[in-house]
Parts: sequence; structure tokens; C-alpha cells
Amino acid sequence: MSRTENSIRNIETALLCQVAGILAEFFTRRIFVAVLTQEYLGLNGTFSNILTMLSLAELGVGSAITYSLYKPLAENDREQIAALMALYRRIYRGIGLVVALLGCALAPFLSVLVRDLPDIPHIHLIYLLFVLNSALSYFFVYKQSLLIADQKQYIATVCHYGMKIILLLAQALFLWLTRNYFVYLGLQIGMTLLENLLLAHAAGRLYPYLRTLSGCALRRETKREILRNTRAMLFHKIGGVVVFGTDNLLISYFSGVVAVGLYSNYLMVTNGLNAVYGRLFSALTASVGNLNAVSAPERALPVFRRVSFAGSWLYGFSFVCLIVLFNPFIELWVGGNYLFDPEIVFLIALNFYVTGMRQAVLTFRDACGLYWYDRYKPAVEAIINLVVSIALAIPYGVTGIFIGTFVSTMTTCFWIEPVVLFKYGLKASVRPYFRDYAANTLVTLAAAIVVWNVCALLPGEGLPLFLAKMAACVATGNLFYLLAYYRREEFRYFAELLTSLLPWRKRPL
Repeated sequence: MSRTENSIRNIETALLCQVAGILAEFFTRRIFVAVLTQEYLGLNGTFSNILTMLSLAELGVGSAITYSLYKPLAENDREQIAALMALYRRIYRGIGLVVALLGCALAPFLSVLVRDLPDIPHIHLIYLLFVLNSALSYFFVYKQSLLIADQKQYIATVCHYGMKIILLLAQALFLWLTRNYFVYLGLQIGMTLLENLLLAHAAGRLYPYLRTLSGCALRRETKREILRNTRAMLFHKIGGVVVFGTDNLLISYFSGVVAVGLYSNYLMVTNGLNAVYGRLFSALTASVGNLNAVSAPERALPVFRRVSFAGSWLYGFSFVCLIVLFNPFIELWVGGNYLFDPEIVFLIALNFYVTGMRQAVLTFRDACGLYWYDRYKPAVEAIINLVVSIALAIPYGVTGIFIGTFVSTMTTCFWIEPVVLFKYGLKASVRPYFRDYAANTLVTLAAAIVVWNVCALLPGEGLPLFLAKMAACVATGNLFYLLAYYRREEFRYFAELLTSLLPWRKRPL
């Protein structure tokens, strides 16, 4: 199978699996809130964030090694592939042990990390089960990187979401029958282990030479490259964890665990969208990495413009939908007791938009291995995020925390990441990118204002009103983008591509 066919399969498989997984996740969450209290929901989010902080032990080495796999895969250099995977295995097993030890060491200090710790039976045991699940995920997951780098991500996707759907349905069933949170967590731990074992087995069958060439040594220049990129990725890892991994901890500290439970429902929706869109971008990363490994930078620039255009439309349209549909959807899904105020909903949608608009740049940065040039940016981003979030959380609560996230993104990532990519990767002027960003933001805000006012005039209530608002978002929102972009080359490219994918048209490879 060609690499182009693999890319198409990655995207198609990701979409189908993501949609099925998201539907199962929403169903299970509905059972969760019906059976357990808001405190359990908040505890889920809080403990997950603590374990996210512990993921700093990974140090970014996974991304560095994945980037190093692109060239030997393109050249079919099996000895270097085997040597890289052996290094990856040793490192990730050590990381799993470190996460387990650090997680257990934090157990006595839960009351310090979480203000007003809820009165839930065996809460420390619950936390240790979260630690166990996180630690187990590191022991076999390293083989997934080879599948992804070799553009066989559809295998990992099918396995992950197949197991996830089975897990979610089993959790919903046993939670409804037993109303026991420990059964819910036990199923999660068992499925994490089983999924990693299955993926390791699949990689072993696809790449049998990993066993026969296990004693190969890495080239000196490859070691230097990995070490350099790992040092740079450490800063990126710290910044990402602080900015996106501390929101729940700050919310639980300043506003309580119940507020974390409310936010977790909104986060599930945005995470679902990010998962779908993220899979699209990650499916492209290996293709771009191979393109970068064998081609000149000017060949990547048109590809970037197309990916950036698609991302702008996707995230802009999603912002419009979130502004209008977020609270109506949450109310229909889990009830009116789980709603945030409109200004908080706006900030959640805004952070989703500005983070999403970075995805094209990050995809090409990862594919080009440009971690070193902006290595100090995440540290500055993390400091700004913590300072602004804490300062504003005291008077404004949850609203202040989300403002802090937005400010840190716009003062660092917004301009540094594209400048680095265009200077060192694409080797072109960054000005057209910022012009396109500004234009898309104006179109998005105009569409959001118009759609909001149109929906305010719609009669009815409940599900019929929600469906009417959804139709208005799809029709009116996309009309704005169509009128703004129909003359652009990128629009014509995707229009022809979508037309070629119709069943009665032969698909070009």
C-alpha cells in the first residue's frame, strides 16, 4: 500500500472511530451523572489533572524519537529503526516506574493539592487507582510511535477506539448495575493494559526485524539529535502541562471540586472536537515528515497553506457552533444543573479557537523537528498563565482562570510558533500567515454575531429548538466562509478533493 493510500486510510479511519468513540463517551457520561454525584465527576477531572502534571516525566522524548524515525523509515534503514525502538522501550519503562513512584508519593498530600477535598469513601485508594492506570499506559505504548511514523496510524486508531468503545459501554453497564465507582476504575485499568498489549503485538507482527536486530547501535549523530530535541521538548512539555494541565487544579482550589465537575462536561465536548481534528492533523504529520525528509522547503509551503486553510475553517466554524449551542447541548445532555454562565462559555470557546488555530503550525513544526528554536517559549507561556490565572481567579473565579489561559497563548504561542516555523522550516515570509489569521478571525466573529442573533429569534424549546439552532449554525456559519474564501486556491483544491471522493468519482492517488 502506498504512503498516499495510508494517509487517506488514516484520515478515514480516524473520523469513523472518533465519532463512534465520542458517542460512547457521551452515553457513559450521561449514566455517570445519573448514578454518581457531582463530587465524583469533579474528582475525575482533578485526579486526571494531577496525573497530567506527572506526565512531565516523559520529558518530550517520545516526540523527539518519533521525529528521528522519519528518515530511517523513508530509507528502510531497519538497523536504525530497531535501535531507536530499543532506546524508546528502555526510556518508557523507566518513565512508567517514575510516574508510579511520584504518584504514590503525592497521595498523602491530596488535601493540600485539592482544597475542600470531598467526603468520598476511600478517596486515597481511588487516587492510587488513577496512578496505576497512568503508569501502566507507558510500558507498551512506545510501539505505537512506529506505527504512526510509518503512516499506519489507522491500526492504532482502530485498536484504541475499539477498546475504548468496549470499555465505555462496559463502564456504563456495570455502573448502572452496581453503582460502584471502583468497578468503573477497575475496568479502565484492565482495558489500558489490554490495549497496549494488543498494539505491541500488532507492531511485532508488522516489524519482525525489531526482534532479530535488537542489538543494533544508534549512530552518533542520531543520538545527538535526540538529545538536543529532548532538551528542547522538555520546555515544551512543561509549558503544555502548566497551561492545559492546571486549569482543573486551579478551579478546584479557587472554586471547588463541583466547579471542576461542571467544566469537565464542557471539556469533554471540546476534547471530542479536538480529538477528531487532532487525528486529522496527526495523520498528516507523518506525511509532512516524510516530505520534509526527502524534499526542499518550498515544496512544503503550498501544503502548509492548504492545511492551515482547512484548520481555519474547521476551528472558526466550531467556535460559532460552540457559542450558540454549548449550553443548550449541555442542558439536553446532562441537565440544567451543569451549566456555566455565558461569559465562561464564551471564554471556553475562545480558548478552543486560538488553540485550534495553532494546529497547522504545530503539525509542521513537529514534522520538521523544530523544537529547539522556541524552546524557551513554553516556560514564558507557563509563567504568564499561572500569574494571570491566579491573579484573576481571586476576584473572578473560573472566568479569571480562562482569561489567564487566553492571555498566555496570545502573548507567546500566537506569534512565536509561526515565526519559528516560517524562518527555520518553510523558509518564507510569515506575513501572509498573520494576514490570513486576522481575516479568518474577523469572518468568524462576524459569523458568530449574525448566527447568535438569528438563533435568538427562533421559537420553541428543548430538542426542536436545539436542532433549529444547529441548522442555523451550519447554514449561516458556512455561508460566511464560503463567501469569504471561494476565490482562494486552497478552497478550490479542497472542493476538487471532496468532489473526487464522491462514490461515483474515481479517487485519485
